[in-house]
Amino acid sequence: MKRFLCLTLCVVLLCLSLCSCSGPNADMTEENITETLNTAVTALKEFDTDNLKKYIDSPTLSYIIGYAEKKQQFADLGKAIFANLEVDVKSIDTENATISLSVKNKDLYESAKSFTTQLTSQYTSLQLLSKLNDDSFLDLHLTALCNEIDKCTMQTSASQITLGIAADSKNLVLVFDEDAEDAVSGGALSAIKSVI
Repeated sequence: MKRFLCLTLCVVLLCLSLCSCSGPNADMTEENITETLNTAVTALKEFDTDNLKKYIDSPTLSYIIGYAEKKQQFADLGKAIFANLEVDVKSIDTENATISLSVKNKDLYESAKSFTTQLTSQYTSLQLLSKLNDDSFLDLHLTALCNEIDKCTMQTSASQITLGIAADSKNLVLVFDEDAEDAVSGGALSAIKSVI
């Protein structure tokens, strides 16, 4: 019985120590900011909606996450968009709670613009909204878009962005503005906005 209690206590202590060291926390330190960034970039590439919601504050991304949690096609699109994202830290300012980055992705501007132009020429906005739950429509169109993204080449130059950093109750959160959203998406956001 003593061995069982001892073993149980060891397992509980091990679990507690792993939980306390398992990720970035809310302290505004360079180490935590870097760890938060690494976690967020991995979440983008894997389109891990739980970690995206936890570590990134982005109005556009939040909108897409809502669909990705319901439809796998949107999660696959997210993976395709961010699979080749490259991020390099230029500076961290803990006092002003910002991180400056150099980001590079595939150049998605033309593919996104062409895709959006084609859809908006075939369907009204109301029709497109009704198609968001149509699996055959999503399979056809979003798979085609993912295939186009695969063919895109990397951008020739990196974009420079600065993200705000907010402290949540348990971790830090990277705050994206519209320019940062566009940069990490390889220009897809500005392409879509140029059509709509």
